[in-house]
Amino acid sequence: MAFQKKLINVVIVLFITLLYLVHSACSKNPFGTEKKSDYSDDFELIWTTVDSLYPFLDFKKINWDSLYPIYLSQVENVEASNVEKIFTMLLTELKDSHANMYDKNNNEIASYIHNRKKKDIDSYDPSLVDKYFDKKPIKLFNGLFKYQILPENVGYVNYSSFSGKEKEYTKFEDILYYFKDTIGMIIDIRHNRGGDNTSSCFIVQRLIESSITDVGYSRVYGQGEQIYYPEGNIQYPRPVVLLINGVSYSASDHMANLLKKVPHVTIVGDTTGGGGGIPQHYKLPHLGQKFRVPTRCMLRYDGEHVEWNGIPPDILVPQTKADIDRNQDIQLEYAISLLSK
Repeated sequence: MAFQKKLINVVIVLFITLLYLVHSACSKNPFGTEKKSDYSDDFELIWTTVDSLYPFLDFKKINWDSLYPIYLSQVENVEASNVEKIFTMLLTELKDSHANMYDKNNNEIASYIHNRKKKDIDSYDPSLVDKYFDKKPIKLFNGLFKYQILPENVGYVNYSSFSGKEKEYTKFEDILYYFKDTIGMIIDIRHNRGGDNTSSCFIVQRLIESSITDVGYSRVYGQGEQIYYPEGNIQYPRPVVLLINGVSYSASDHMANLLKKVPHVTIVGDTTGGGGGIPQHYKLPHLGQKFRVPTRCMLRYDGEHVEWNGIPPDILVPQTKADIDRNQDIQLEYAISLLSK
């Protein structure tokens, strides 16, 4: 399966490179105006990539063609120091946190901020969680996650990111062994902005007792499926609560979407951010910096797009900054109560 994913990525890169070369070989762009600068070639690559591969143009009702002359004229007349800004503005038109530029140091330049992130950004404080462990020392691992057994004999693990390497997410099996005598487990991915789906899928495959199917879509290949099977040296068949909120995004959306299909998992909190795109990275030949754009996407358990819609919880438990200011994590409290019944 990993080989198939790599092959798909290679084909997509070759496809968009061919399109770019065809456009570059022409003396005029598709709209009939003369190219006037090297940066207009960079613009062509961004515009063509989105036009050919971006899976949400129709879903988001974006008139991409109408933006072409507007941004091309800006690129043709801009100073070199401002090209990056114009390309960032262009990608922001997609209203997609997976579509953005990278600076010269290869750092991601933030563009679009989705509404649920704005709503929930102050509604969770990871340090507040510690008070619920009754002075039991929290176990930390490489700054990516922490875990411990709550006084109610409920296991708790918090993943702050899915950007870790294999040795980090495979640690989850050790955590499951540590939780082997618990009555239930809480997996907290609130404020987890995502990373590599491999990490989240590793966790899912240690929670399922039968296969589950994930559905995706691309404009090149159409709709496809990937089947996940139970794997690993240890499984956790007892009740699980997954905690989510509006800052849970990308790989966290994906994990919540898969766990919607698992009978002994209950999802609690608030709807995830809705990052359904799977981005591909490209390098601009003249500017020398990278950009990324989704070329494939995830479909939700009910056939709708994950993008923008997010994954709703099974049990909605809204939480606000006012709750945090009162030193109360009501979402966590609800999860503990649910598993302790």
